[in-house]
Amino acid sequence: MPPKDRLNATPRDRLAALLRSRRGVLLLRRSVALALLLLAAVLAVQHPGSPSDGVPVLVAARDLPPGRVLSDVDVAHREVPAELVAAAALHDPSAALGKTLSAAAHQGEPLTDARFHGPTVASGAAGTVSVPVRLADPEVADFLAPGRRVDVITAADRPGGGAVLAENARVVAVQPAPERHDRGRLIFVGLPEQLAGAVAAASLNQTVTVALR
Repeated sequence: MPPKDRLNATPRDRLAALLRSRRGVLLLRRSVALALLLLAAVLAVQHPGSPSDGVPVLVAARDLPPGRVLSDVDVAHREVPAELVAAAALHDPSAALGKTLSAAAHQGEPLTDARFHGPTVASGAAGTVSVPVRLADPEVADFLAPGRRVDVITAADRPGGGAVLAENARVVAVQPAPERHDRGRLIFVGLPEQLAGAVAAASLNQTVTVALR
């Protein structure tokens, strides 16, 4: 653009002349590159990390009933976004194996230490279920403690009328003695899953006691 025309040129004309020049093209490219870098920096601050980033936590590998003593087949690891991980979430399987669930857990549900709080909490044999049994004689529970072995039997209403429901069961937990003794004390015993349902049903419909080993 001649010097005389430059003096009379509008800002639009000057910009067009700059873009037509080689220097103008280079300047435009640098400006665009700088703008892209700034945009990338802003996006990185707003979205730190990809959506796939996560923290491995311990979850239930399948639907688990309350009273289940956890074994290797009951737990698994799953990646969970870091911002969704509870402070009490478990990460190491050793923190859950051999412990008893105090409430049911659905498949894929993260496990926390609160899952093992309550009257059924105790170590037991893997693959067993803690079954509640209300004793006919509440004072029998005074001689029981977690780890003690007992036979679970129905109380006989006539000579020879009792039946053994389970043998050599491990006591998992014992209900503290209440102020009143109008009802039998509740205990939990660890039983194989195939026996758990029958013993639990019997303890609701019949008078049940235990024989100490």
